Amino acid sequence: MKKPRKNKLLRLFLVSLLTFSIVFSCFIYFMNPVIMKYAVSVAETTMLNSANDAVVEILSENEISYLDIVNLSKNNDGYVTSLEIDIYEINFLKSLIANKTSNLVDSREFYDVKIPVGTFLGNTYTAGYGPKLKFKMQLTCTAFVDFRHEFKSAGINQVLHLVMIDINIKGNLIIMGYNKGINVSTSAIAAQTVIVGKSPDAFTNVIEQETDNTAGLINDYGALN
Repeated sequence: MKKPRKNKLLRLFLVSLLTFSIVFSCFIYFMNPVIMKYAVSVAETTMLNSANDAVVEILSENEISYLDIVNLSKNNDGYVTSLEIDIYEINFLKSLIANKTSNLVDSREFYDVKIPVGTFLGNTYTAGYGPKLKFKMQLTCTAFVDFRHEFKSAGINQVLHLVMIDINIKGNLIIMGYNKGINVSTSAIAAQTVIVGKSPDAFTNVIEQETDNTAGLINDYGALN
């Protein structure tokens, strides 16, 4: 009599386990888009914050200023005639920022993705409400750093020279057996200065009507002493 009872309990346990597995699998299948959306958001925010923190930390630690990156050549009157980029310093900073960004992201083994239960219902009235379910996510990345320059007008014969840092991060996140690659990009200012040239001795201000083309007919013959 005991053996049939044991077999019945075993069958009940197996059926319960199979039912739970099916329900759980269906839950994960239908809720996966929401989980992945939250996971990607967490991953992107983490990588962008890590890149920004890396830039601030590296520039601060090395006390980088404009003249550490750019060498200016001036004439006898003190006006800038040319500028030259310090290639060694630029490559050194690229390496430090890229490594620091990757290390900050990889410093944690797992990241938490917390999603309110109401969000899974797909209803705008319940989204963001209810207790939060916590999922574990792994994240790794590789950062690619480059420098570029921007020149902007800052006034009459004045140019604002910006040394920009462009960071492109390729990441890979793993959550609940799903693997997804993501890319994010950000920029930061490494250094800047205003380059001042010689101002002209005279200026011409032309005011014209809508049907007038006077400004297009004026030629500059030089300022009169």
